[in-house]
Amino acid sequence: MSELDNVAPGGVVQLQNAPAGLDDATFDSLFPSNPPPIVTQPPQQVAKQPDGSQAPPATQQTPPPAAQQPPASEPFIKANSSVYKTAEDAVRGINEKDALIDQLRTRYALTTGIDPVTGKPLVPQGQVAELDYTQNPKQYLEDLYAAASKNDPAAYAGVQQKLVMDTLKPVQPIIAQTVKAQAIQAVSSENPEVGKFVSSAALQTTLEANPDLKTAITTAENDSRFYSRLPGLYKLAYFANQGMQLPELLKAKNPPPANSQTTQPAQVRTTTPQTTLAPGQVAARPSFNTIAGIKATIAEMEGKGVKLDF
Repeated sequence: MSELDNVAPGGVVQLQNAPAGLDDATFDSLFPSNPPPIVTQPPQQVAKQPDGSQAPPATQQTPPPAAQQPPASEPFIKANSSVYKTAEDAVRGINEKDALIDQLRTRYALTTGIDPVTGKPLVPQGQVAELDYTQNPKQYLEDLYAAASKNDPAAYAGVQQKLVMDTLKPVQPIIAQTVKAQAIQAVSSENPEVGKFVSSAALQTTLEANPDLKTAITTAENDSRFYSRLPGLYKLAYFANQGMQLPELLKAKNPPPANSQTTQPAQVRTTTPQTTLAPGQVAARPSFNTIAGIKATIAEMEGKGVKLDF
């Protein structure tokens, strides 16, 4: 008897004495008599390149996992001084803080002229920020090297002078006040009226009427190169003010008469006395040849206002 007949007599495998894992119920579950239908995926369409080659299949995009929300009992964001329970509260709070920061930043910048965030002076729109060597030492070295490379003593001295002016910029108002006080003292020693004029509101009135003079005095008050010209400019402004007041002074010195209407002298009209002539009598012409001519001459002279005494 062969080994096959021992395992499966007559070609049939007997499962009566099989272990529990190979009983009929397990076999039926593995190989059901009515298996479920197999669903097949439709073949994926493969796009072709213009040259006829097949393009690689597009990878399927998987949506990113949704952000996990913290439990309702815990805040959404918790900082040192801010706590936001939800995402909406966080967005609203950040927007309010940004608006407040912009408002305070603008208010400080308009008051002081310096941006509190950058620490630099404000620059009006359309203008270029003025170069300051104290805030940009690298630019100072570059300009100094460029002037020395060109062997230009004037440019080299200009760079050094600008460094000094930029360094003294914080105390420039104090220097300008000192220079102005010295100029007023100098002109007051020559003419006290000039010193009083410079310290009064009449100076501003005069400068508003003379823009070129105003520009010259403002430049001399703030630029060390023109400090020595300030006393002369103050005297020039004083004389300009006196010239502006001249019409009023002349009017006050020579007031018009109370009755400004001028009376014209009455014109005396002289009339020549008319002589009555008899009918047919011809008036004699003035002459000294005849009695009638003499009478006519006398009448004509009296008519002109000449009194004849014979």
